[in-house]
Amino acid sequence: PGNKEVEPLKYSKVAQAASVSRQKVEGCIQGTMSLLSYCLVKGENIGLVLRDIGVLLIEGMRVTMKYFSNFLERMSGKKNLEIAGVKVPQLLDMVVSQVVPVASLTFSGRVIIFP
Repeated sequence: PGNKEVEPLKYSKVAQAASVSRQKVEGCIQGTMSLLSYCLVKGENIGLVLRDIGVLLIEGMRVTMKYFSNFLERMSGKKNLEIAGVKVPQLLDMVVSQVVPVASLTFSGRVIIFP
């Protein structure tokens, strides 16, 4: 609800933060989006690994996000994370270790992983 404007991605800011050219950033993002779109059209299961954050899993019509525990600890603090886990145990289903194989997070065990 409400009017929200979508801002275009600022390739030059991403390039500056990553210390690469704007063209390289634009090519990588467009290539990734093209491959992601192709996989979705083909009905492939996808795991998009967001470095230091977690994994976005797309399986058919189901989309889930699994967060790395150290990311959540950085965001909320270890104590707050423990309290939240006790009060809302379902939140623990959204937490995963960075060393867990991505395919093990899926129902099918089969996934295309985007690094």
